[in-house]
Amino acid sequence: MTRQFERLRRATLWSVAGVVVMPWMGLAVYLTDKPDNLLLGFAVAVPALALFSHLYVRAARAAVAGRVAIRELAATAAIAVALMVVFNREPIPMGLLGICWGALAVLNTTRLVAVLVYLGTLAVSYALSPGEGVLFFYGVVGGITVLASRFQFWFWQVVAAAQEGREAQAKLAVTEERLRFSRDLHDVVGHRLSAIAVKCELAARLAGTDAAAAETQMREARGLAREALREIREVVQGYRTVDLAAELRSVRAVLEAAGIACRLRLPGQELPHEVGTVLAWLVREGSTNVLRHADATWCRITVAAAPDRVELTLANDGMRGPAGTAGSGVIGMTERVTALGGTLTAGPGPRPGEYVLSAKIPYGGPPRRPEHGEHGGEVG
Repeated sequence: MTRQFERLRRATLWSVAGVVVMPWMGLAVYLTDKPDNLLLGFAVAVPALALFSHLYVRAARAAVAGRVAIRELAATAAIAVALMVVFNREPIPMGLLGICWGALAVLNTTRLVAVLVYLGTLAVSYALSPGEGVLFFYGVVGGITVLASRFQFWFWQVVAAAQEGREAQAKLAVTEERLRFSRDLHDVVGHRLSAIAVKCELAARLAGTDAAAAETQMREARGLAREALREIREVVQGYRTVDLAAELRSVRAVLEAAGIACRLRLPGQELPHEVGTVLAWLVREGSTNVLRHADATWCRITVAAAPDRVELTLANDGMRGPAGTAGSGVIGMTERVTALGGTLTAGPGPRPGEYVLSAKIPYGGPPRRPEHGEHGGEVG
């Protein structure tokens, strides 16, 4: 879940729940105009309104989560009706309770139900707290409040649905890649393994009657096993030999599907095959860490080629807390880079919350052993 999405969720919650301020304002006006009723107000209205507010916020939280809190809605309706009955001579302050309740009850409903709730709330509020001109007041203020509440909630539902779609798309991309590899492995090796099993069973049956034939079958099974092993290596090698440009496009699609803005900057020249493969693996591993371990909103991937080396920079703004110790992913990436004579660093970037993975690989540089502590921190 991205930080923007979480901020919007909280904003929607407090926008919906914040309507509960209206009856408190009405009570404050009432107690200011009627100082003789301070005892009644603080003894009855304040505790009842505090309970109303508590249940109201719980119901609003449930609505934002996609649920309908029936008990909380029923309890807040009962409290609102009771207060309007007790203070029926003060229509405007207590009538705001009905408007407040209606703004919550129209959430997670159809348009028709929302209209019926609004009209019903308007009728009950006027019946329990009548007065000259209050019907127009209830109608205008209640209508504006209900529309504003439903619009904010509708906007939240649209964003939540889009977020769910991005998460589903990212999971689908990962699943498709796994299925592709399993399908290739099955198609290439399945027939060979089945033939080996048949040869072994036949050899077992011939072992007691025709040793020469059994030996022939076992030799053929051994040949099939070697052929299957060769084909498995070819499949794995094909999976490991990754095209950098294709990997960058795939990574950008997955990151953007997860709601992370991705910007690419590619070199203007073709890289050596071995270097490009290692960079593609670094991009894959680094972007996977961004998806799994970071809370990023953007990711910047830059591949810059110099006359004697190529440099990869993968930065994102999703670092959680201080940099940790090196994880197995960073260690594995370091081993790949140092095998080509390069260096890899990973750690906090120059801006707050930024994490940067950087690799420098020379063209045809001699392999060297990584120095202690060179792998940096774990990618966020």
